[in-house]
Amino acid sequence: MSKKWKGRQAVVIGAGVSGLVAASALADHFERIVVLERDELEGAAPRAGVPQGKHPHVLLAGGLIAVNELLPGFTRSAVQSGGHTVDAGMDAQVELPGLPALPRNPLGIHLVAMSRPRMEFVMRTRLEERRNVSLAGGGRQIAILGEPDGGAVTAVSYENRDGERQMLSAELIVDATGRGTPTIEFLKSVGLPEPEETVIGVDVNYATALYDVPAAALPDFTTSITLAEAPEKSRCGCTVLREDGLWFVLLVSRGADKSPADEDAFVAFSQDLRTKTTYDLIKSGKRRGEIARYSFVESRRRHFNRMPAFPRGLIPLGDSVCRLNPVYGHGMTVAAKEAVVLRDVLAAHAVHDDPLAGIGRDYLQRIESVIDDPWTMSSIPDLIYPGTRGQRPENLQQMLEYQFALSNAATRDPALHKLYVETLQLIKPASVLNSPEVMEKVKALNA
Repeated sequence: MSKKWKGRQAVVIGAGVSGLVAASALADHFERIVVLERDELEGAAPRAGVPQGKHPHVLLAGGLIAVNELLPGFTRSAVQSGGHTVDAGMDAQVELPGLPALPRNPLGIHLVAMSRPRMEFVMRTRLEERRNVSLAGGGRQIAILGEPDGGAVTAVSYENRDGERQMLSAELIVDATGRGTPTIEFLKSVGLPEPEETVIGVDVNYATALYDVPAAALPDFTTSITLAEAPEKSRCGCTVLREDGLWFVLLVSRGADKSPADEDAFVAFSQDLRTKTTYDLIKSGKRRGEIARYSFVESRRRHFNRMPAFPRGLIPLGDSVCRLNPVYGHGMTVAAKEAVVLRDVLAAHAVHDDPLAGIGRDYLQRIESVIDDPWTMSSIPDLIYPGTRGQRPENLQQMLEYQFALSNAATRDPALHKLYVETLQLIKPASVLNSPEVMEKVKALNA
């Protein structure tokens, strides 16, 4: 088979960040890609299908690298659209529980601060430059169709904005929806088992407000994070400068400690945080608009790679595979890195006689290493809380103690600080922090 092989048509379900990066990954491998979305795709306003869209989101540095691979020049486009370049060392105020804040030194590890709707708008604009990609909003009741025995997927059925039933044939279908419902419903319809799942119940509550801060009172950072003294307390705060000059202020709680719904409660919550960083920003500014609230019940990881049989041409990506606690900001980065894996798998299979044979299995195996670190990095701090539901590792206490010692060492050693941030930003694997050399340095710095 020629290396220039191209499939005829692929369909991506979902036009959020996951769907857009997936379409970018497919663009060189199919003659036509159609991205179906329930919401209308106009401008940079929050979408009804993304209830958390009014809250701050972060594309970590590792995710930004991946997106720039898929959409070359994305960072430049994002900045031109108002996004702020953030050095993860110099421009981020990271306040750790029981420890000094991380040093504020330039690390050359960059993010872009902007709202999720604006980020999606920039991605859509760049993606639409590809002539073989089309975005279709207003699609309802989207369903995956396939062979009766589930051996392969063959088409996507949906209802257009006029209420007419439509069908798109497809050699490959990417489920980039928030819950993976199309994939699960298809598996059920053909009698295939649902995948094994690992679930961690977290019961996280969000409240976000926008504040206009006068120039004379602006802080010397672009984003701040104040973490809680777990497990005694769970309240956290985060501030992020967005593209229009307003500041996101996010307050996080857990369980019965519900997020504040009015101004007085919002301010009082910020005063209860471990430091005054968030409160000081609120105090110096003026709230614009309403307070948005959101709840996240559980993290869910589907182990599609363990299924004995999986339909040919079906690719779950992003939250449809693993829905992570959004407090840690991993979701968009994981989706972007999975899309890079998909692109690379398609390229590797293009030389085979049957290029689509085994694509799904290969992809699902490879993304396990993409998911492992963010799953551990979010689940371990979640499991410290007694109210968290889920299987706790036998060495949980040992893991938490090493994490504290590592964080402490990172506040004191510049090289270790950079390595620590590189792992938090999903640039380097967390395993580098468990090397004998690093563990010995951590031990020495905590002696």
